[in-house]
Amino acid sequence: MRRRGAAGRGRGGPETVEIAGSRLPDCSHACGSCYPCRLVMVSFVCASLEEAETCPMAYKCMCRNKSYPVP
Repeated sequence: MRRRGAAGRGRGGPETVEIAGSRLPDCSHACGSCYPCRLVMVSFVCASLEEAETCPMAYKCMCRNKSYPVP
């Protein structure tokens, strides 16, 4: 985790925190003119309980029961 802000430079202001790692996909423009466009997590059924921790997950953008590819 890295902290960034103006406080260390003698200026007042809000400090932001950046966390290293991946982000969730952004669906803000994926559904075209359809609104609301929401990110939906799609999970797969794993064959055994041991595989449950490594079971793959995917995301889709959904709007009015129609799915759109994640950009």
